[in-house]
Amino acid sequence: MNKLLKLRLRMTRYTLSRLLLLVLLLGLFEGATPTLAAPLAQGGVQRITFAPGATSATVTGGVAAWQAMRYVLTALAGQTMTVQAYSGGSPVYVTIYDTSRVMMGSVASGQVWTSQLPATGDYSLAVYPSPNAGYTSFQLTITIVSNSPPTPSAPEHIYFAPGTVSATVTGYLPSNSTKQYVLGASAGQVMTINSWTSGGPFRYTLTAPNGAWLGSGDQGQSWSGTLPANGDYLLTLQTPTDVPPVNYGLTITIVSSAPPTPTPVPTPVPPSTQRITFPSGATSVTVSGYVDDSPPVRYVLRALRGQTMTLYLSTYHGSPQTVTIRDANGNYLGTAYSGQQWSGYLATTGDYYLDVQATPGNPGDTYSLYIQILW
Repeated sequence: MNKLLKLRLRMTRYTLSRLLLLVLLLGLFEGATPTLAAPLAQGGVQRITFAPGATSATVTGGVAAWQAMRYVLTALAGQTMTVQAYSGGSPVYVTIYDTSRVMMGSVASGQVWTSQLPATGDYSLAVYPSPNAGYTSFQLTITIVSNSPPTPSAPEHIYFAPGTVSATVTGYLPSNSTKQYVLGASAGQVMTINSWTSGGPFRYTLTAPNGAWLGSGDQGQSWSGTLPANGDYLLTLQTPTDVPPVNYGLTITIVSSAPPTPTPVPTPVPPSTQRITFPSGATSVTVSGYVDDSPPVRYVLRALRGQTMTLYLSTYHGSPQTVTIRDANGNYLGTAYSGQQWSGYLATTGDYYLDVQATPGNPGDTYSLYIQILW
């Protein structure tokens, strides 16, 4: 009887030991599959830092269904960030947020997202799997580079053929590149720049021999102005980032005095003159009216030496009109057609006159003239 009782006790102990071992094994088995709490729900964020001198960093992790991993990193305005993720099974997705927590974009594993950053500060990234996917491991690589302005090559000199007053240059510019030209001219001469393109956009800028900005224009726009000094003038062309290549053309004309009005219109009576004044603290003003091919409407405004005036003329029905700019001595500074912009450097302090009129043979139309004056 005692032997039977002892045998039963041994069997009970053995069974309990087996059960305890089974519980331990089950615990270890469950521990082999990590159960991740959602970092977004808990607010857990991992900061990504780059090694000294490095432009990229790689982190690895894993996410389960309906969960996400969140990262934060610091970057500067104007830098370009590239995000690329790889997953070990089902795809993962990365959402990128700017410094104000506004979504900038999203990319799936195996794809590339890139963008120029708008501000300096902390940018956030959230990695999450497909809905109902199992635990998915991933690798996330972030690259950040600074966009250095392109270094222009030595300026190319523009020469006029003997006896001519204009020259034409053409060329090719890839995205985010610069081309410079230099040409000599004299104070009091009038320079006109006409531009055209096939392909992407570009912008040209003219600076005086002392480096002062005289004017600029986009492809298809013209600029005209009286030159303030003797010496070499620098003409810079630049294309923006992420645009198609540009085949450009520029025609530069320099004459010793104001060119005659292409189609002069007799003015039986002197045009009425309206003085333009800017509201306190304002740098721009818009005036409007109606004009036909009879006497022009004349405006006068005062400006200071060294300022830059910009004009833009538009018409309600699209009828062609012009605005002609002259200084107080009647010196011709430039002409802009409706739909075009004119910008010019002001060489003297005093009154400047703006004449708005329709081109001959065209019906009258209501116009709007935008005027901006800046230092």
